[in-house]
Amino acid sequence: MHRCPLCDGDHLVYQFTHSTTPLVRCDRCGLLMRNPQPSDAELAAIYNEEYFLVPDEDAEGLKRRTAAGYLDEIEARIGTRSAGSPALRLLELGSGFGNLLVEARARGYDITGVEYSASSVRIANERLGAPCVLQGTIDSVSLPDASFDVAVLADVIEHTRHPLADIEQLWRILRPGGVLFIALPSLDSWSARLMRERWMEFKLEHTFYFDSSTVQLLLTKSGFEGVEISTGWKTLSPEYIIQHFKRFPVPGLTGAARMTRSLLPPQVRRRHLRVVASGINVVAIRSALPPLKDRPHRLSVVMPVFNERSSFPIIMNGLLAKSIPNVEIDVVVVESNSTDGTREEVRKFERHPGVKVIYQDQPRGKGHAVRAGLAHATGDYVLIQDADLEYDLDDYDQLLEPLMGGAAAFVLGSRHAGNRRSWKIRAFTNQAGLSQVMNVGHVFFTALFNVVYGTRLRDPFTMFKVFRRDCLHGLTFESNRFDFDWELVGKLVRAGYQPIEIVVNYRSRSFAEGKKVSFFRDPLTWIRACFKYRFVRLGKKAR
Repeated sequence: MHRCPLCDGDHLVYQFTHSTTPLVRCDRCGLLMRNPQPSDAELAAIYNEEYFLVPDEDAEGLKRRTAAGYLDEIEARIGTRSAGSPALRLLELGSGFGNLLVEARARGYDITGVEYSASSVRIANERLGAPCVLQGTIDSVSLPDASFDVAVLADVIEHTRHPLADIEQLWRILRPGGVLFIALPSLDSWSARLMRERWMEFKLEHTFYFDSSTVQLLLTKSGFEGVEISTGWKTLSPEYIIQHFKRFPVPGLTGAARMTRSLLPPQVRRRHLRVVASGINVVAIRSALPPLKDRPHRLSVVMPVFNERSSFPIIMNGLLAKSIPNVEIDVVVVESNSTDGTREEVRKFERHPGVKVIYQDQPRGKGHAVRAGLAHATGDYVLIQDADLEYDLDDYDQLLEPLMGGAAAFVLGSRHAGNRRSWKIRAFTNQAGLSQVMNVGHVFFTALFNVVYGTRLRDPFTMFKVFRRDCLHGLTFESNRFDFDWELVGKLVRAGYQPIEIVVNYRSRSFAEGKKVSFFRDPLTWIRACFKYRFVRLGKKAR
């Protein structure tokens, strides 16, 4: 491979060699992969009749309990269904011996499986008493469009040669609103961080290695939304773990497992335990919109407006004239009952295609207005734009490029690059002293944010915050004033979205020109927000 199959990046950086195969990481999106991939002959030799641990009553009980946990997560996302509703159609790719299909059928699902191994297909269909499992891959079997309600891939996606193409196929097969469940080993897991190059999931047949960020990028590009990532619990026994390390040797651990077996009594070795070792569980919803490669990208610009009569028409006309290749732009204007005639200016744009106007009955602060706008944003990406002229619309292109290319999920437009020559924060005309005081305050508050949240940002409070809309899924916000900047950035960072910063053009305006931040009141709310949103519940499943 010369390019990343996930983001099409052309810089694949060597990491280390495992089983005679180099592992490389995409320098753009971070995906880890084998390069070159094992040959078909090598994989055929691996996926023989002995690849899976020989099924026995205890092992099958463990797998079925794990499968029941997967189905519980799926059903929590589906929600309550009314009595008499038709059976949901469930597809499992890589169904193995059919343990999940057995459990799903017991719960009333109409089941279908697809499995590469002929011997596993035979065993699964014997257990099910019907030819429910098809031999082949998602490409080789014929599955109609929009014909399933649920699709499951448990410990499969890391084996595929073309993960993006396979997930796009599942988008085709699932109905709009259908649920996709993926269980996979993750580079985020404690075992991967602890064992590093000796991680037990580094196997020749594992061609790709995901973490929370890369699996979310995979799903977003494939036409899925509402991604939720949780800890990958499984039900195992000490005996099963010991046999696993015997079948898949890991230096040090295999010997330790063999010694442990000799010390544990049989009843303890067979005890069922819920454990977390290497995995994460991912649940996503099939969007009604096709994958990104088949349509233009969509940007929603959220613009809070209050008492900006002179600047609003200028920024709005510039925004409506703005053109970005392969991007459709819509604007959500939130007008907060201005007292200077701004609302009348806003009304002139309310019937313009691509513009949605929200009228508030009273001003409750910038944060409140942005929150109202976010609730109406529908694009793939969201950008926050003030109605003044401090920032440059020409910076949109460079801010969107990392999002569209898969290099980041969250971008900040920094007003300086960390050196004196590029410092662009505040230079108020005829108010040099005040501007210097505020610049010192910026340095202090930036340092405070970085210490509390463990980041190294230069300008976390910039207006230009651009992110994939799916980053907001499950997050809740409450701030009404400028403390919303702290809440938004802090919660996105805590949810796992590390922003990249891109230097943008900036021309500061003074208080005489309309700057609305309160010199004495707002800093107190920022300190409170800094510590509060570091520790409050996010309302989002762990990433």
